[in-house]
Amino acid sequence: MTGKEIVEQIKAQRKENHAFIKWWRKEEDWIDYDLIDRFVATAREDEVIDGFELVGIDGLWEQLQRLCPGRVTKERKDGQDIVVWVKTDGIKKECVFMPQSLLEILDAETRGNLVD
Repeated sequence: MTGKEIVEQIKAQRKENHAFIKWWRKEEDWIDYDLIDRFVATAREDEVIDGFELVGIDGLWEQLQRLCPGRVTKERKDGQDIVVWVKTDGIKKECVFMPQSLLEILDAETRGNLVD
């Protein structure tokens, strides 16, 4: 599929709860996640992508829990959901539970090369 075709499919398939796109190419052994809106804005029409899946925030949260067992938790603080993340160097970081934060944690943990 080309970037143009995928953008058209995203528009047709996207539901309100979808925040992320999980996508891959056959010749590479990794997958990538991105915010759907950013992916759509930056997709090249001629870019070849072999597959994709639209993912909600709960789906990416589950992926993070598998990737960082015991190092990511969700807490309620001052009326909002907070992610408590203990990085591999032991430093504890707190951030608002939102798509951008989860993607930043995923990228930091995988160095942008997630193998699924």
